[in-house]
Amino acid sequence: LESSWNSSTELHGHLPNKFKNETKYIDSSFYLCIIINIKMKQNNPSTEQGSDRREIRMLSEYKHPYVTVDLLLFSVIDGQLAINLTVRDEEPFKDMYALPGSFIRENESAEGAVERLLSDKLELSGQIYTEQLMTFSDVNRDPRERVISIAYIGIIPDKAMVNVPWMKWFTIQSSNVGSYKLCQVDGDESFICTCLGFDHDKMLEIAIDRLRGKIDYTDIIFKFLKDSKQFTAGTLREIYQSVTGQEINRGNFTKYQMNTYMEHGLIKKTGSISIGRGRPADTYSYIGGDRLWIKY
Repeated sequence: LESSWNSSTELHGHLPNKFKNETKYIDSSFYLCIIINIKMKQNNPSTEQGSDRREIRMLSEYKHPYVTVDLLLFSVIDGQLAINLTVRDEEPFKDMYALPGSFIRENESAEGAVERLLSDKLELSGQIYTEQLMTFSDVNRDPRERVISIAYIGIIPDKAMVNVPWMKWFTIQSSNVGSYKLCQVDGDESFICTCLGFDHDKMLEIAIDRLRGKIDYTDIIFKFLKDSKQFTAGTLREIYQSVTGQEINRGNFTKYQMNTYMEHGLIKKTGSISIGRGRPADTYSYIGGDRLWIKY
């Protein structure tokens, strides 16, 4: 190092190529710092490896929480928003209704776990619309261990698509106690959503708020359609009312909502009409893909 300090030629030779054209701007003390660093790395090649080992040891000191996905499957049944639930067959919360869910495996993503849940547990084939709701990480949300859940919303256009005996549909109704009342479709069971296992009542309430918010600025309403290639304004209005829980005037819906959908290129008239109990109605086709739109 001393000889290098006394010889600018040797100093220059020690520098990496990217510094050699900039030597006129660097004083000798900076040269010396660079050389010392190079010499130390040459004499201690295991320094970086040791750093990596320390990082690995640090990671091993943290206990890994378990991570699950929980799925909120919604549909519109008999003019009401409905949720798909299952009865737990083991503790905790045995014999209580809960959302379908699964632990995320080591070699899969959260989205992959949702796809596996849809195909394996719910036996749903084909593409089902899903989107991530949020992560629930309260420390004591699962009495067994530290479990973090990533909740997803899914939309089923037709309740008959879920055809496994361990899944039941419940319509979602308002109640006098501040929580939603869940009433079994094709059954007699009913209960307040706070009776769901884990923190699934909280997930349900947040998911309903999400749906009601997004119905006015995205195309999510069309995911509920059984036939997106041919539908009437009346069909879409029924879905809108079911999700929002509010009635909307037929004329206002056509004037504002349907015209807004058309202006943003989400739907178009098919040129055919639907004949039902009332007067013939224009039919529409959904063409908007996954684009978002803003309601002004």
